[in-house]
Formats: sequence, structure tokens, C-alpha cells
Amino acid sequence: MRSFTILLAILASAVALFSAALAQEVQGLSTSNPGDAVINLVNTNPTETHVYKVEGNSDNPPTAYGAGSGTLPMATVLPGQSVKFQLGEGFIGAITSNSGAGTRFEVNFRGDSPGEYKTWYNSDMQFGMSNTTMGPTSGNKQINGDDALAGEQDCLAKANSVWGEVDLASQQLLLDTGYLEGTTGTDGVLTAVHMDRQAGPEVIEFFQNTALFNSYVDPGSVAGKPTTKTAAAANMFSWSVATKELTITGY
Repeated sequence: MRSFTILLAILASAVALFSAALAQEVQGLSTSNPGDAVINLVNTNPTETHVYKVEGNSDNPPTAYGAGSGTLPMATVLPGQSVKFQLGEGFIGAITSNSGAGTRFEVNFRGDSPGEYKTWYNSDMQFGMSNTTMGPTSGNKQINGDDALAGEQDCLAKANSVWGEVDLASQQLLLDTGYLEGTTGTDGVLTAVHMDRQAGPEVIEFFQNTALFNSYVDPGSVAGKPTTKTAAAANMFSWSVATKELTITGY
């Protein structure tokens, strides 16, 4: 009987430890009310810690995380873990992966009008690109029925999917910029892709209109000469969903 009691105690301890391991860490505001804005930060990478730069608008109300402050403390997600980032009520701002050097997600949790709630968000690659996506936690579509996932799960794979269709001269021009690395030809392979504010129009054109990245990659967010084509493509990338809970997933 004593052995059985000891076994039950060990099992109870193991269950408690397992439950603690499953508990989602909370960052941002320490408390949350029903209906407050939440972004779940999920790190699917088993070895890398993901760090996000968090920024709030200067006109955010006292009920929002940061309450009008600009740059806020970084959000950190350990390998294979997730964080519930509580943003309160009325938050508008941005969360950028790679400590501010990756894909940037802008969010507006204030909605349109009383009784008709919308969360607006978008993805842009003004400061860089990373394998990161944002969408509603529930998996719902946009309000207009379109896909609601912003960003790219695998930027290199997306670029490679069309690289062989690019003519040789354009391939070489793109490689010469340094924003794309790899080999040319119909069987050419890209080994790395990059983005920052100094990217030229040929780089923007490739990512936005040839590879069709699910993100703003246009003169509105990065340096370059505006074109009707890139501006039209950029207008496609504003999302709206009827929920106050979003998820950013880093791969």
C-alpha cells in the first residue's frame, strides 16, 4: 500500500510538471479583460529563440499596452514555445521579427465603428524579411472571404518557386544587387534572399510581382522608384478580420 501511495505521488508530481510546461507564458500587460487584444507568438523552430521588436502608436489610450509609448520592451519566445502577448484595448502598433530586422506586422485593434468590429493588419518587409506569418488564431478567413495569412513561411522557397522562369539577363541583374544569392539558368537555384530599405526597384519587382510575396514589398515601405504595377500589388495586402486574437508564427 505504501508503494502504491508513493507511485501516486510521483505521478501527481509528473502531471504538475507537465501542466506547467504546457502553460503559455504571458507578456505585454500582466492582466487582460474579455475582449482585449491578444497576439499569440508561436516559435516552431526547435533551436532558435525568436525576438520581436514591439512599437505602439503615440495616440494609444491608457487601456492599451504601452499607453502612448513608442518603442516597448522586446518580446522573446524560446525555441518550441509560445507566448500570449496581451495588448489591452485600443492598441495600434507594430511587431517586427528578428529584433526589428525581419518581417514587420502592423496591427490596428480599434475597429471601424461601434457594433462593427474589425482588426486591421498587414505585413511588410521594410526592414528585412523573415520566415514569419500572421493571421487570426481561429483560422478564419478575412471579412471579404479571402485568405487571411500575411507574410511568408519560407521566403527562400517562395523565391525559388519562380526563379527558373526569370530570363538569364534579369537573373544576373538580380544577383548583382546582392539581395539574391545563387546560380542562374532554368535550373538555377537561389541560396539566400534579403531585403532592406535600400533595395532597388528590380529587387522590389521580383519579390512583389514575380514571386508574389504575401507582403508589402513596394516603394511605399522600402526605398525605390514607384511604379503603377508595384503600387497596385501593394494595395492587395491589407487584411481585416472580425477577431481580436491573432497569431504570429515564426518558423
